[in-house]
Amino acid sequence: MINFKTVRFKNFGSFGNIFTEIQLGKNATTLVCGSNGNGKSFAFLDSISFALFGKPFRNMNIPQLVNSINKKNCVVELEFTIGKTEYKIVRGLAPKVFKIFKDGELLNEDAKSKDYQNILEEQIVGMNHKTFSQVVVLGSSSFIPFMQLTPADRRQVIENILDIGIFSEMNGVLKTKIGTAKGVMQAIESELVLVNEKVSATKEILESYQKNTTDRVSDRKRTLEENTKTIKEISKEIKQFQKSIKELEIELEPGDQINAELKKQQIVLFKIESTLESIREDTEFFEKNHSCPTCRQTISKEHKRDVIAEKTEKAKEQHRALDRIKEAINMSKNNLNKLISVQNCLNDVIIKSSSKEQTMESLIKLNQRLDQEILTVVETADSQSKIQENQDKLSELLTKQSELLKKKQKALDTLRSYDKLIFLFKDSGIKAKIVKYYIPLINKYVNKYLNSMDFYANFHLDEEFNEVIKSRHRDEFCYESFSEGEKMRIDLALLLTWREIAKLKNSVNTNLLILDEVFDSSLDSGGVDELMKLLSSFGSKANVYVISHKTDQLLDRFNNVVQFDKKKNFSRIV
Repeated sequence: MINFKTVRFKNFGSFGNIFTEIQLGKNATTLVCGSNGNGKSFAFLDSISFALFGKPFRNMNIPQLVNSINKKNCVVELEFTIGKTEYKIVRGLAPKVFKIFKDGELLNEDAKSKDYQNILEEQIVGMNHKTFSQVVVLGSSSFIPFMQLTPADRRQVIENILDIGIFSEMNGVLKTKIGTAKGVMQAIESELVLVNEKVSATKEILESYQKNTTDRVSDRKRTLEENTKTIKEISKEIKQFQKSIKELEIELEPGDQINAELKKQQIVLFKIESTLESIREDTEFFEKNHSCPTCRQTISKEHKRDVIAEKTEKAKEQHRALDRIKEAINMSKNNLNKLISVQNCLNDVIIKSSSKEQTMESLIKLNQRLDQEILTVVETADSQSKIQENQDKLSELLTKQSELLKKKQKALDTLRSYDKLIFLFKDSGIKAKIVKYYIPLINKYVNKYLNSMDFYANFHLDEEFNEVIKSRHRDEFCYESFSEGEKMRIDLALLLTWREIAKLKNSVNTNLLILDEVFDSSLDSGGVDELMKLLSSFGSKANVYVISHKTDQLLDRFNNVVQFDKKKNFSRIV
């Protein structure tokens, strides 16, 4: 059983830089009251949820948990016992902190944060956030009632409560083993294929010794002669290709010189164009200006005319030179284009020559193998020792083949047994049997608590976690058919039922029960009275905290009252 003892926090939500501590296991029933925004939910819902699961109970962003005024050193510490073992969780933001202490000693922090959280949920408290919100807390804000969960989430909650999630983990382990077994099977099959090929090859060799040696040698010699003839023809073609390559390479020799000339011509072209641009600027200057901008001296008309005439003549000479250099550049480019065609032709010849060389090389290797086969056939045709050698080799291969077939059968048997286990570990296997066993008990407790709250209906949950509720002349209804007050009674009945089932299974059994504004929502006065009777009946078995605004109506019904208010924008316990 998880026995929550204390929770303390600072810079958490609306609480300031001084630790606020709440004794969780001190009183049987406690009324938590205060105006809206005074920190009731932060203190009892979000703090415990954040400590256990790293996220608030309500639907809000994690950075919003840090006090908006101090903006740092947000810390929540939660202490609880499981049996005789004492645990303390320290979790914080700005800076981020997550530590788990067991009997005063810090657990190994080498694991990744996600793995560290899994250790807390799976190995220590035995529940996740969904189960926590179904067994420990019933809230009116972000709480999603069990009946509004998806079938998958309903299953997860019940698996946690019934402590049968281990079968899902075993299913995962089994899938890994199946993968390994399939790998072993593939390796055996690959080796078996290789051995089978060797057996076939060895049998063919033994059979070959019994065939006519002359025919075998003749076939190989005939193939050898044909290949030799083909090699000679290919060799001639290769020589012709090599001759063409040399001729084409000679044609390409002027390429470097043409490229160099083209670069020089382009430099000359640039210089001529620069000179023309300078002449144009000088001419424009003398055409537009009547005095020197530097010395302020007047430029005579005769001087302007002489200079412009000189520049014009020089421009004509440069244009003639420009035409000549452009003509030379075009000629160089034409020559380069011709060389590119030659280069493409050379590349084609090289590819054809390389292909022929590869063909000839393959034929040469084939002839070498044929020569070796002819020699082997002639030398071993009448050799009984070679026959015996291959018979011994065949015997070894057959023995290995038999051993591999046995291994394959064993691997198949393992896979078949794994297939049976997979069926057992599926949702429809062992888990379904366990759920089927507990379904009547679940329905019994739900109906018991519904009747205790004066809601006389027959609630039935099937093995697929679908509900059928019979009420009012035995008509069938679903959860959504009822009023909000009736839904609240069903949600409360389910919450109390999960606690009873968890207690029986000792899976998620805890002393803590928190009801957040349940009395302020849809319950009428009769529902409030009946629920209070239920909560009072728990006695010392549970520590019940009720967060409510109905202070006047509920004050005298609780053993203890915790009131919150705000002073200078910081929440505190009065």
